[in-house]
Amino acid sequence: VDYTNRKVLFSRNAHVQFYPASTVKLLTALVVLDHKDLKDRVVITAHAVGVMSTKAGLTKGASYSVEDLLLVLLAMSANDAAVALAEAVAGSEAQFASLMNKKAHELGAFESNFTNSTGLPDKDEVTTAYDLSIIARAALSHSFIAFVMKEKNVTIKGSDGKKITKRNHNKLLWRFLQPSVLGKTGYTRSAGHCYAGIAYYKDRRVSIVIFKSRKPWADICRILKLPEKKK
Repeated sequence: VDYTNRKVLFSRNAHVQFYPASTVKLLTALVVLDHKDLKDRVVITAHAVGVMSTKAGLTKGASYSVEDLLLVLLAMSANDAAVALAEAVAGSEAQFASLMNKKAHELGAFESNFTNSTGLPDKDEVTTAYDLSIIARAALSHSFIAFVMKEKNVTIKGSDGKKITKRNHNKLLWRFLQPSVLGKTGYTRSAGHCYAGIAYYKDRRVSIVIFKSRKPWADICRILKLPEKKK
């Protein structure tokens, strides 16, 4: 989708509902930033620590800044950070999901339903490529989210003093300088490989969303007409 005029340049099954996996964390971040300041502190609960992988390895009972939790949420898809942020904003993931749906509707994404902050499998959590392109555009228009998405590695430290360093899951950061392709990855068995982001060319920006891919990086390169990585 052309970022400026929102013209759809290429689509296939754009309005079919798919499982979004961790691409939902773009919406999670937007909702958090609507309700919290980056310097606010969040205490990590046992429920957040016990969530399924992928996790940053946050310490139960330790506190982290919202900024640090968003760093690992967006860069390496930390589910423990997603749950901790959801609880800090709304008290529970269920209540937070209501805020996610409200935010999605405000943005114009009406073909989706969100039930958790992580993207972990739930038959009722679905979105479409069209909706997710709207959400990705809004997310990467936020200066902090765009900043995080450019970082190849992030380091955070909680009140317990333990440093956590994680690598960005977006492999395209290492492949291309022009265009730069910033975005959020996602994967579960039911969703396949997913991606939602924006390619930044010198003279234009293009949103891209894929679902249920087997070879996501190759698919993204083909859609954007970029050279695939040599073997």
